Amino acid sequence: MTKRRHAQTDNADATPPDAAAPPAPEAEVVEPGDAVAADAPSPEPADEAPVEARVEDEIDGLRRERDEAQDKWLRAMAELDNLRKRTRREVADARRFTQADTLRGFLEVLDNLERALQTAAPAADTGAPGPFRDGIELIRQRFRAVLQEQGVTPIDALGLHLDPLVHEAVGQLPRDGAESGTIIEIAQAGYRLGELVLRPARVIICA
Repeated sequence: MTKRRHAQTDNADATPPDAAAPPAPEAEVVEPGDAVAADAPSPEPADEAPVEARVEDEIDGLRRERDEAQDKWLRAMAELDNLRKRTRREVADARRFTQADTLRGFLEVLDNLERALQTAAPAADTGAPGPFRDGIELIRQRFRAVLQEQGVTPIDALGLHLDPLVHEAVGQLPRDGAESGTIIEIAQAGYRLGELVLRPARVIICA
């Protein structure tokens, strides 16, 4: 009797295999597309408009810098060219003024030669110019030729109206048939070097 009771107790304490383990849930079938959609959220579309705007702004900035640099370069080249021209002009003017100062001294020598010709008397016996006068005349002609080679030319005066830029009136006289203000005599010849007046012509005008 006792053994049967113990056997029943053991049978009652023993857990049946089905009751000990709960039934496993059925595995859910997931499609590949659904798994990706569930695990990784869909990426949002990239905001490309601001990037393009920044790129355009950078390009515009580079273009402005290029234009500014080109403008500065052109200005610098123009200033350099003007500097070169101004320097050449100043050097040429300096040379011309130096040459003019030297030539003015030779004009006085030419004046003395012409005065010597005016005072030299011809030979007493024949009335022809003597050897001394001939020598002075040859020197004067050669002197004038050298001055002409240097670009020195006489200033026209006789018969012209007084021009204060190239003429200097030293007196006036009445002269029949001459218009008032017209140059009737040349007291001292004037000369110029190109457009530069070496010495104005000293003249006498009609009153």
